[in-house]
Amino acid sequence: MTPHAFCRLVLAMTGLFAGQWLHPVVAAPLGSAFTYQGRLLENGGPATGIYDLRFTIYDALIDGLTMAEAVHVPNLPVTNGAFTATLDFGSNAFTGVGCWLEIGVRPVDGVEDYVILVPRQPLRASPYAIFSLKAESLSGPLGVTQLPSNVARLDASPTFIGTVAAAAFRGDGAGLSNVAAAALSARLAQRLWRVPIPFVTVTNAANEPDPATAKGAVSYQFRIGKFEVNNHQYVGFLNAVAMDDAHGLYDSNMTVTIHGGIVRSGSPGDYAYTVKPGMGHRPVVWVDFHDAARFCNWLHHGQPTGAQDATTTEDGAYMLTPGGIAANTVTRNPGARFWLPSDDEWYKAAYHQPADAGGDFSNYWRYPTRNLEAPYSEMPPGGANSANACCETGRTATDVGAYVNAPSFYGTFDQAGNVQEWTEEIIYVTNRRVRGGSWVYNEFYSESGDFEFDTPDYPAEGIGFRVAGAPEP
Repeated sequence: MTPHAFCRLVLAMTGLFAGQWLHPVVAAPLGSAFTYQGRLLENGGPATGIYDLRFTIYDALIDGLTMAEAVHVPNLPVTNGAFTATLDFGSNAFTGVGCWLEIGVRPVDGVEDYVILVPRQPLRASPYAIFSLKAESLSGPLGVTQLPSNVARLDASPTFIGTVAAAAFRGDGAGLSNVAAAALSARLAQRLWRVPIPFVTVTNAANEPDPATAKGAVSYQFRIGKFEVNNHQYVGFLNAVAMDDAHGLYDSNMTVTIHGGIVRSGSPGDYAYTVKPGMGHRPVVWVDFHDAARFCNWLHHGQPTGAQDATTTEDGAYMLTPGGIAANTVTRNPGARFWLPSDDEWYKAAYHQPADAGGDFSNYWRYPTRNLEAPYSEMPPGGANSANACCETGRTATDVGAYVNAPSFYGTFDQAGNVQEWTEEIIYVTNRRVRGGSWVYNEFYSESGDFEFDTPDYPAEGIGFRVAGAPEP
């Protein structure tokens, strides 16, 4: 099977897998491996062939964190749609919390990226038996001699050894003790841990532009946010760099309007930020172009904490000076690690799909849902051609990624709806281009030829952003 034929296969089965995967069963009485059985479809019928598969466990259906190193299963035979894979995520992967299995597929010995199947599949109870293996060497009562000397016991006064003293912490907190969780404010907790940004990789470098608009040609491979930046992520940013907020990264409309999702408390020099209930996964709004550029600078520097200066928000991906802001001449710096997508980058991620990978003969769709027809405005999760456009969702944004059946070819969500998004492109000297559909407008605003722009200092209830970045090394 050629790589092109494989792409057609995967796209044909996307959205059909929710009811096709069987739950895993424990393969052996000992060890941490278990057997996963599945059924692979090609154009609605059982597939037969050899494939490479990748399995990854996450702690959430959408977004979330990985719970163990991915398991790669190369050269897996599939016969009449059925396959069996032995997976071993180790004895520490299953701890009793819910988890979901993400599956990627590609042609055997393929060099292209895995195509990710959506939605992720929930793992049921069987693998949690692996958790009991941690007591496999215990037989009968546990003798005192088997306990380390500094383990607390009910029948003795424990003696503890070692101390922890530091003004700041780095890493994932492994080995950290003697921390009173109740004493950690939300702001302090967010200053200690990094904000995750899920990305997808946009391949097919040096593609031709869309013949209808002359847009979408990108000569290099890059990454782009799978979702729009949400309130949880932006609150982490604010708590890291906006204790006095010299450059107004927070807008009071985030608190006083129903579309904002962030509350600020405290006084200048000691501001703290929290997410409104139920708004954490909705896209952040009331952000202008410069707010979004400063968020990218913060990512570029590795999410530091401190005042808003050249080491946090004012330089990095973009140099933000009063003169450059006033003249609207802020541009991406060479060597930027994260940035706002250019108009061509945004366009390619939304509309491009090579014809030999199942796309239209022009290699571009008119809408980001891989369709020539306008998406349906309906409540999530919707179908394969649906989006949050005015007005079936009650004229509000929805959680990012809620339309799980309508990704672009590269795996992005919500470019056809939810909120419009800032791009780098300068329009008519004083403006920046915004792209995509929104709950504010009807579904035709997400059409590839639609032309929208605003002044870069204009925050609005229906405008947010997503970030792009360099490919992983």
